[in-house]
Amino acid sequence: MKWKPTWLLLGLAALLFAFIFLIERHWKSTSDSGAPPERLLGLRAAEVTNVQLLLTNQLVLRAERARTDAPWNLLLPLNYPAQAYPIELLLQALEILVPATSIPQSEISAHKRTIAQYGLDVPQATLTLLHNGQRTALLFGSKTAVGDQVYLQVQNQPGVHVVTSDVFDHLPRSHNDWRDTALVDLANVGFSRLEVRGAGRNYALEFDPTNEVWFLSKPTVARADTAKVDALLRQVRDASVSKFISDHPRPDLDLYGLQPPVLELAFVKGTNDLVVVQFGKSPTNDPAAVFARRMSHTNIVLAPKSLLDVLQVTYSDLRNLRLVNLPASGSVDVIEVIGAESFVVRHQTNGTWIVGDTQPFAADPGLVRDWIEALAKIEGVIEKDVVTDLTAYGLNPPARQYVIKSAVTNATGSVSNRLVAELNLGLLQGEKVFARRPDEATVYSLTRADVARLPSAAWQLRDRRVWNFTTNQVSRVSIRRALPTNTVTKVLQRSSSGSWNLAAGSGAIDSRAFDQVVQDLGELRAAVWVARGEENREKYGFKENGDQITIELKNGDKPHTLTLEFGGRAPNNFPYTLAVVDAQTWIFELPVVTFVQLVRDLINPLFPPPTP
Repeated sequence: MKWKPTWLLLGLAALLFAFIFLIERHWKSTSDSGAPPERLLGLRAAEVTNVQLLLTNQLVLRAERARTDAPWNLLLPLNYPAQAYPIELLLQALEILVPATSIPQSEISAHKRTIAQYGLDVPQATLTLLHNGQRTALLFGSKTAVGDQVYLQVQNQPGVHVVTSDVFDHLPRSHNDWRDTALVDLANVGFSRLEVRGAGRNYALEFDPTNEVWFLSKPTVARADTAKVDALLRQVRDASVSKFISDHPRPDLDLYGLQPPVLELAFVKGTNDLVVVQFGKSPTNDPAAVFARRMSHTNIVLAPKSLLDVLQVTYSDLRNLRLVNLPASGSVDVIEVIGAESFVVRHQTNGTWIVGDTQPFAADPGLVRDWIEALAKIEGVIEKDVVTDLTAYGLNPPARQYVIKSAVTNATGSVSNRLVAELNLGLLQGEKVFARRPDEATVYSLTRADVARLPSAAWQLRDRRVWNFTTNQVSRVSIRRALPTNTVTKVLQRSSSGSWNLAAGSGAIDSRAFDQVVQDLGELRAAVWVARGEENREKYGFKENGDQITIELKNGDKPHTLTLEFGGRAPNNFPYTLAVVDAQTWIFELPVVTFVQLVRDLINPLFPPPTP
């Protein structure tokens, strides 16, 4: 066994133990005194306006803000917007910094130590802060033997402090660590116009503060789709620089695909470009990114290619194709329909709607609500952008007009109706209907199905209740089915005890289930009114011996009969339905749920489908 190396190692361990015990452990922590911990620096983070950092005597950066409420900017080694978050995080950590241990100068002298033994003769970092007219410089030395603390000295103050190394770790190692990674800081760009410039992608967007909507001002003036514009601006706002490539004032633009650029994004005020970003090609090893150049800083960065893809939409892609813009509050009080049948619908103070003036009747509130929603959602296809002669489209005069108004109260308290929107409909051509807004020269086309959802006659808005009776009023129900080879009828009778039986003694059925079916029939409502009048039977596929349900009601000595007939297929793929309501023939669509219940609970049990 070699004793000499062993004793040497033991001696070194003893010296290390003595250092920890006599030097680091000997210093009394302020937290052991029982008094509130005293902060090391008398500064407030919010008052700091200038930060300078040197790493081993080499200037890394200088950041400044003009006022305490102004954004941070890098001044050295280059002028560039700075990230506020890491700077504020460091300053707040310094504001509340409490040393774990403080070594007074007298103790350093007593142990014949120098600042070099704490790594402070050539500090790892020197951080200088300007705050409230004062200058504070902090010198960071070496880390302690344990490694989770660092020696720190406040310049021009005696003594050394031991603080958590987290503060030192908050210091940037490069000016890039504090550079703002936002491609465009929209919050600090007071632009009035956004322009996209590129081959086949030239358009400009402006905001109308009066109506609070976006509009396209290039290549021609048109309404813009606010939702699409907002989504585009969010993409710009959220786009981050993934890497800073070059700060050379005269970079090789061909190398980055910027001579010429693929696309240019400009934020403009008046005739001045405030911020311009040029987009180039993707690096060969990163197809999800593109080279970009901020002209105000002439630097090359990597930006997300997804932003370039969003900006490469066309002028037409951003147009607002909705023909009716209702107020944000949703306040619609009057709708006038002018056409083959003209009528007016007015909103009442109790929330109901009244149709007509001379012989008014209550409108179904659900139908009016659906009508307003259909108007708000209807979108057209541009047939021609600028039309001077509307005659060829059947729009001079229009075949039908929808005039939407909202009630407003003036200073004197009187109420008047303000025009909110107007939709003009013209010729029907195949499956499309020409349409326009009076405030535009553009002619659009709408689908025939979309126009069919807009009432053209007052009767289409009547209450959707078909009839109203109770189960106890029903004495007999007959169901007729037109089968491929013959027509079959089955009759159900209700006894005085309330049970249901098939006629001719052919057996009883589940009375409770059938009572529910009859109850639903007694509360029958239409989904939508389609037509009225006997002359429309053939048009909607009603036949003399078609499917029908007949309900006989007890009414003293004079029984009353109600009939529900089923015709051809409606757009919802279920049969049209016909009934006599208020002594007039009405054709309508049943709610899908109601028709399915009728088939399931009434027709199928009586006429089960044939076994495959």
